[in-house]
Amino acid sequence: MSSFLKAQETPLKLGQKKTRSGKSAYIRLNVASILDSVGESITTYVADSAARDRVIVALEDISGNINTTALQKWARRLSRLKTLTLYDGSVLNASVANVINEYCPDFDDLMFCFCMQANVDSDIAGFFGALRSNSLRSFTAISSQSIGPETLLALNNHCLSLRVLKLHELKSNAIKNLSLLQGCEALEILHLHDEDGFVNLQETENNVYLEVLAWLGRCKRLQELQFQKILSAPSILTNLCLCNNIRLRKLELIYYPLVNNQDFHKAMSHQTSLESLILRAESEGAFKDDIDTLVSSVSQLTGLRELDLCETSEYFRSPEIIRLASNLLKLEKFSFSGYEVTDTIWPSISGLSYLRALNAHAITAFTFDGILNYISMLQPTNQGLVLSVMCQGLDFDLSDYHKTVIQDRIEAKVDGRFEFVLFRESDSEYDSASD
Repeated sequence: MSSFLKAQETPLKLGQKKTRSGKSAYIRLNVASILDSVGESITTYVADSAARDRVIVALEDISGNINTTALQKWARRLSRLKTLTLYDGSVLNASVANVINEYCPDFDDLMFCFCMQANVDSDIAGFFGALRSNSLRSFTAISSQSIGPETLLALNNHCLSLRVLKLHELKSNAIKNLSLLQGCEALEILHLHDEDGFVNLQETENNVYLEVLAWLGRCKRLQELQFQKILSAPSILTNLCLCNNIRLRKLELIYYPLVNNQDFHKAMSHQTSLESLILRAESEGAFKDDIDTLVSSVSQLTGLRELDLCETSEYFRSPEIIRLASNLLKLEKFSFSGYEVTDTIWPSISGLSYLRALNAHAITAFTFDGILNYISMLQPTNQGLVLSVMCQGLDFDLSDYHKTVIQDRIEAKVDGRFEFVLFRESDSEYDSASD
């Protein structure tokens, strides 16, 4: 269905009508109107069939580019509607919520891509406010640029039921009002992304910062937390990780400085329940103490199954990789960057008997024999392993024959796959010189 939403580069030909110049005429299809008609036909047919056979309509999900009028009509026919996935969230308002309340008692899951109209914060807030209290379980906005204080406050109408909240691309006005969400204490999954990355709550909105700390500390069910470009996130997480009632399973922090965040990394080691950790820090200017503290803390998270330190680990070398692999024996997916990473890591990596994906984005100096030796030590529990060497040093290139042998060996051993890319720093230098 999503393919119909893409703009047509060439209008579709609907016949052999000729213009005065003798050329064939082309007419651009009104895709929105066609989808509206298709949806109208389907929902009418489903509702009529259910009524005729005296059964309940089974359709539980609507998704697409749907206008307000169509959404209200279709919802009336779909008594089992549970999930809405909308291209344009600006179609939501209190009237839509009232229809859902009356005809769709099972509705509890909403996602929209973005809002095509500006200044719809009030309308979206009206939708959440009019929706039956504590009925919404999950809300995701792929782009939250139209979401503001009114919507954040209205989400408290579902403070007891809301388990999943994902707000991507929030604007500064929303970031400054995050504390308005403080009634939503039943959250299990929370994603907050700052589109601009301008607002540091701790420095400029300290009251809001303190209220956010208190709010997250009360979210005892919180299991998955993702922050992106939230400038005060390291400080928030330092406090949160030390809360005895918070037991995270997945933590993802995107875009923060590795420097001056040792307190956060130390506090992170208290979250021993973590199974997935993704850190994307700017490593520029990091000192040895910064790196050692990070490696020491992560090494204590022995329950990790996924570890992604790409970018964060730009200054890692073989010893850091070895220490992590030696302590995190449950890893199934391991991604890292760095430099001067050699065959010395393979004995430790071979101890990861559950590993299914190794993504080496470091500048590596692996040898043909070293890789083959690692493959020979793989266990049946490594079935399907994808071994990705994505930045091999130019002096350590592998011939096509060697790459074929490695692929054949890993496929025979664990039905795995080998990916290989050379480091191409010289290309970027050439491009810069050309500019």
